[in-house]
Amino acid sequence: MMKLKAFRIRNFRSIVDTGWQNISPDNITCLIGQNESGKTSVLESLKVFYSGIISEDVLRSDLSLPEVSCRFTIPKGWLINITDNPGTELKELLSGLTHLELTRSWIADLSSVINVSGEISQYLDSLEDAWRIYLNDVTIKLDEEMISIRDLETTFSGLTEEESDIRSKLSENEGEKFGFWLFWKKPAEVENQKNIHFPGLKNKLNEIKKQKEEINEILLKKQLIKRAGEKWKKLEEKCTQADNHLKKISFKLEERHQKMTLLMRPIEDEEDTEWKEVLYDFRKTRSDREIRMAEIESHIAFSGYIIDGSTEEEAEKMVEEVIQSYRSHLNSAILGKKYFEYSPVFELFEDFGSLLPNRIDMEDIISGNVNVEGYKAARNFLSLAQVDYSFFQQPSSRILKQKIENLNHTLTHNFHDFWQQSIGRNNKIHIQFELDHYNASYEGKAGKPYLEFWIKDEGERLYPKQRSRGVRWFLSFYMELMASANIRDKQIVFLVDEPGVSLHARAQEDVLKVFENIKDKIQIIYTTHSPHLVEINKLHRVLAVQRDDLDSRRSASRILDPLQLSLASPDTLTPLQSILGNPMGGEGFSSKRFNLIVNDTGSFYMLNAIILLMGFTGKVCVIPSTNVSSIPLLCNIMMGWGLDFSVLLFENDDEIQIAELLKNSVFKTETDTRELIIRMPENFLNSEDLLSTLDFKNHILQSREGITVPNSVYIREKELPRNFILSRFLSNVKEGKIKPTDFDEETLENFKLITGVFGELK
Repeated sequence: MMKLKAFRIRNFRSIVDTGWQNISPDNITCLIGQNESGKTSVLESLKVFYSGIISEDVLRSDLSLPEVSCRFTIPKGWLINITDNPGTELKELLSGLTHLELTRSWIADLSSVINVSGEISQYLDSLEDAWRIYLNDVTIKLDEEMISIRDLETTFSGLTEEESDIRSKLSENEGEKFGFWLFWKKPAEVENQKNIHFPGLKNKLNEIKKQKEEINEILLKKQLIKRAGEKWKKLEEKCTQADNHLKKISFKLEERHQKMTLLMRPIEDEEDTEWKEVLYDFRKTRSDREIRMAEIESHIAFSGYIIDGSTEEEAEKMVEEVIQSYRSHLNSAILGKKYFEYSPVFELFEDFGSLLPNRIDMEDIISGNVNVEGYKAARNFLSLAQVDYSFFQQPSSRILKQKIENLNHTLTHNFHDFWQQSIGRNNKIHIQFELDHYNASYEGKAGKPYLEFWIKDEGERLYPKQRSRGVRWFLSFYMELMASANIRDKQIVFLVDEPGVSLHARAQEDVLKVFENIKDKIQIIYTTHSPHLVEINKLHRVLAVQRDDLDSRRSASRILDPLQLSLASPDTLTPLQSILGNPMGGEGFSSKRFNLIVNDTGSFYMLNAIILLMGFTGKVCVIPSTNVSSIPLLCNIMMGWGLDFSVLLFENDDEIQIAELLKNSVFKTETDTRELIIRMPENFLNSEDLLSTLDFKNHILQSREGITVPNSVYIREKELPRNFILSRFLSNVKEGKIKPTDFDEETLENFKLITGVFGELK
């Protein structure tokens, strides 16, 4: 259901951020670029997106942690079926989505979590933001309440001190008066004396008492708030302690990562108990902190109801309700984990990692012993043969041998569809397997069955290990991809780094045939330096990888999509440039058509595009020279072979000189039947000048830059990859993206001029 559409890689080796990169919609994507450009890093990052396992050697020098995102196409409405109780709003969002984004990110201990991203994450984040705003509002109120309570308590304490001071004064004076007046005054007279000497103290005392009663009443009402606030402060203090401890441990992890990056050692070291303790401490502290944060959030929500006057029992009941009203029971991590279950399998083809063995015990195949040599290749072989253990349980050994012989014939026949190489002219290899049993000389295995594999030709019958490196690699590659294509339960993204390095050029083209055969079932992303593994007519498959600073390996890698390939460096485009030097795809010179020699491959692309656009049906074969100086050599070859040809020359200095050279040395004998040298008018310095400036900008440059010079001069001055941008123009014409109606009158008149020239060639 899920098909990879695009990827984004951040902080992975030389990659800082690729931005979102679309892969080819026809399921074959090719990465080109120089060594150390970052091509392999792209494949490995996609692999660890699936596995989640990394080591320090993928970290950048600043130790920033990787993040890999993948965007998948999905059937509309499919997410509804696999999401439990999404809720009304989320359900509406999920029902309309036709793509899904998942992001795997790593943390300090190099463990990872996979989250849903994109629109779904934005929706969940909006809920989370609302929840945070709510918590922040309650926190502000709670903080204000705690300040108010502290102020009231401070005021109450001050009043108590003032009350005590007044009572002390009253007590002292009462004692003095009482001792003096005791023997000569009546009690009523004593009281009158007190009132005379302390008229305001009693009133003040009563006023303080009244204020204290009012404050005490308020504090009693705020007792639950105070208790909630004190618990909040304690929880925050514990969370702060966990944060500080986490920072301390994270620093230790960074030191370790720096050390391991330099030593290139794996993170897991069973003998390093100290390191294990650090990892355990980090993971436990992180887990504890998450628990404490959840507890704080719940308590803040609880405190909000207490502030509003609820009892503790009522607040406890309403906390869960408010959490559900603000937050979905689903979050990015929960949905990410759920949706990842349906993700395609990202499998990196291990070069020579699954070679066919000479022999493998049937017991190891049945038990699935992945550790035995050649298990994977033998499993792939039997998968292609579509046999399992029951196949070998035939009552008749003769029938079994016949069936195996039939299978060998079928397997070889299918293999020949993709392997065009021969030993000599017609001697092709055959792949075979046989069932046999150990004899008595094999102690402990006597009588047990095993499979034996052979790669045979007309001259020799050899074990796989006795064959060439190229044959062994291609057979391994062929079996793994074809066997994977037979897996129906899950989509597969196959990652191949430099396929066919040990293969002949023709065999490398066979690799492309395998890709083409399985692309409807498997998505392929591969890297290459070879021009034989890039199809020039399918540039939509190409992503170019190069460094930002071509002079420094420390610079970051960036990826250029097919529309940006003209910005790539010449070294990055080497595979394409190699193809551009031989664009005829095997057509070559023609004895059945008229051969028209042009200055270079760029003109070859331009003129063929014009032929297609104008619907020209004449029998003209455009032959590109490698450069202007090679035109005389091509002419001599044509003359030597007796082929009909002419030379089309434009009005630039080089071709003006070549015209004179051809007249004086090659075409000394004039002919009345046709022109051997066709000269274009002086305003056409090169083939791209057949386009108006406006059409040149729209269809070649694909930009709106102002141009005040001829198109050919602009290309030269800007040092643009001429062959490439003109080949792209031809590809767009072939694909119907550019039509005759897209050009202005000036361009169409020039096209008619050149096709008129073609029409005169007979």
